[in-house]
Amino acid sequence: MKMIFLVDGDNNIGTGLKGVDMLAKEDTVLIFYQKGLPLIKIQKLCANSKANIQYIESVRGGKNSIDFQIITELGVLVGKREADYAYVISQDKGYAASIDALRARYGTAFQEVGLRPSIESCLALPFVLKATDRQSLCNALVKEFGSAQGGTIYNHLKKIFRPTEQPPTPPVPAPAPEKEKAVKITRRKKRK
Repeated sequence: MKMIFLVDGDNNIGTGLKGVDMLAKEDTVLIFYQKGLPLIKIQKLCANSKANIQYIESVRGGKNSIDFQIITELGVLVGKREADYAYVISQDKGYAASIDALRARYGTAFQEVGLRPSIESCLALPFVLKATDRQSLCNALVKEFGSAQGGTIYNHLKKIFRPTEQPPTPPVPAPAPEKEKAVKITRRKKRK
C-alpha cells in the first residue's frame, strides 16, 4: 500500500505534519512551501520520519499558488496511477471541490483520495495506539468502522489474542481426611 501526502506548507504545517514519524519508507510526503521560505523548521518536523520526504518550492508567489500546484500534482499522480492512497494535508477547505471532481471522474484509479487536516488523521493506527484497555479499543474500532464492522473486528482480535487454552489439568485430589484416631479406652482397675 503506497501512500502519498501532499502537504500545504501555507496552512498550519505543524498540525499537518503530525504523524509523519509513523510513515513507512514506501510512503512519500511532498511538502509545498512558499518561494524563499527557510526550510529548517519544516525539516526538523520531519527528522524522525522514514518516509521519502520531498520539499517543493512554489514556482511563483502569490495567493493560492501553492493550492494550484498541489491540485496539479495530485491530478498527475492520479492520472499516472502512482498511489493507492493520496491525501492533501491542509485545513483549507478550498481543495474539496477539486478532490470531489477527481473522485467522480477517476474513482477507479486509486483506493482513496482525500482532504485531511493532518497525516495522522489518514492513518488507522493512531486510534488503536490511544486505546488503553479492551473497552477503549472496542469503542475506537466501533467509532472508526461502525458498530457492525468494529464489533466484528474486535471479536476477531479477541479470539486471536486470547491465551491459548491449555488442556485441562487433572484435578489434584484433595487430601484424604485424616482418619479419626481410635480412642483407646482403657479402664482403670479399681484399687482395693
